[in-house]
Amino acid sequence: MTHTVQSKETLYSIAKKYGLTVEQIISLNNLVSTNLNIGQNLIVSLPSPITPNKPVTTVKSIYEKRNTFLVEKLPKVGYNTFTISYPTPAGVQKTGIFRDNYPSPNRVNSNGVSYAGKNAFETNTSYFQDLCPQPFYLEVLHHIAKNEGCFDAVNSYDKAIFSFGFLQFTGAQASGSILSQVLYRFKQRDEYAFNDCFGQYGMDIIAGAKPVFRVETTKGILENDAAYMEVANNLSLTGAFIASSYRRSMVRAQVELALEEYVMKAVAPTVKVNVIGVLIALNEILKTEGGFAIRIDLAVNRGLTGSLAPIQAAITQVAKESKLSTSMQLAKINERRVVEVLAQNEPDALKKQRILKLLDGSFSFWK
Repeated sequence: MTHTVQSKETLYSIAKKYGLTVEQIISLNNLVSTNLNIGQNLIVSLPSPITPNKPVTTVKSIYEKRNTFLVEKLPKVGYNTFTISYPTPAGVQKTGIFRDNYPSPNRVNSNGVSYAGKNAFETNTSYFQDLCPQPFYLEVLHHIAKNEGCFDAVNSYDKAIFSFGFLQFTGAQASGSILSQVLYRFKQRDEYAFNDCFGQYGMDIIAGAKPVFRVETTKGILENDAAYMEVANNLSLTGAFIASSYRRSMVRAQVELALEEYVMKAVAPTVKVNVIGVLIALNEILKTEGGFAIRIDLAVNRGLTGSLAPIQAAITQVAKESKLSTSMQLAKINERRVVEVLAQNEPDALKKQRILKLLDGSFSFWK
C-alpha cells in the first residue's frame, strides 16, 4: 500500500494514520531525512510475514499400520521359517523362530504356524495371582501352561483355525471360540489398550449372545471363522496378537477366562460320573491336588465333556481292582492309581506324556 504526501503532512501524521511508527516508514522507504515533498509516494504497509509451509499430515490406513509388524521370512526345504518384530510398551521386540507347513497329523492349514511364545506364565504372576481363589490353582495353571505355551503362543494350523494364549484359546466356532470371549473381556477391561492392540489394525470384537470377532479386509468385513482364518494366513495380524500379550489387561483376561471356562467348570460339584452303577460327584472321588489337577488339565486338553469318558473308565478300572462298590468306598480310591491308569489307557503318545508329567510333578495325592 502507498500514500501520496499532501500539503502539511508530516511523517508523524502519516505514521499515525496507518498505525505505523516513524521509524517503520523511514525503513520501508529508505529515507535519508524526515523532509517530505508534496506528491511524494510512500510505502505505508508492512510486508506480510512469511508463513512456513506446514508439513502435510497423512493419516495412515489400517493396511499401512499393519506394516508395523515386520515379518522376516527364510525359505527352507518344504517349509518357511519366520520371525516378527512388533511393538510393546517396553519397546520393539522380536519373536523367536517359528515355521509354517507344521509337521503334525492334525494340520489342516499348511500356511498356519506354531509358536510357543516368549511371554512366560511365571514372569507374569504378579498381574493375576489375586484372581485365583487359592494358590493351588496357580500351580495347576502353571503346569498346564508348560504344555500349552506362553501368553503369546500361537497355533494356526489345525481345525481350531487360530488359537492363542497360554491355554491355546480356540478361535473356531466349532471349538467353542473361547478366544472371542478373551478378546471381549480384554476390550471390556481396557478399551484403550484393546484399540491400540487391535482396533487400529482393523480388528474388533462385537458384543452379542456370543462375541463376534471381525477383521477388515480390502474385500470387506470378515467375521468369526473367516476372520480368524484371515489372521491365521496374515502374519502381520498374527503379530498384533503376539504384541497384545504384553498388556497387563490381556494377561488378566486370559487368566480370568481360564478360571471361568476350565478350572471352575471342571471342579464344579455338579460334575458326576457313573461308576459300577453308582452316580457320584467327581468331587467325592478325585479331590486331592493331583485329582483336581488331572481333571482341569484334561478339560483344557480335551474339553470338559471329552475329559469325562476316560476319567470314568479309569475310576471304574481302579474300583474293580480295589473291590470298591459303594460311594463311601469310592471316596477313598487311590487317586494316583487312577491317574496311572489314565496314562496306561491313553493311545496317543503326546497325551500320555502329558499325564505322566503331572504324575511326576509336585501335586499331592494324599487324602
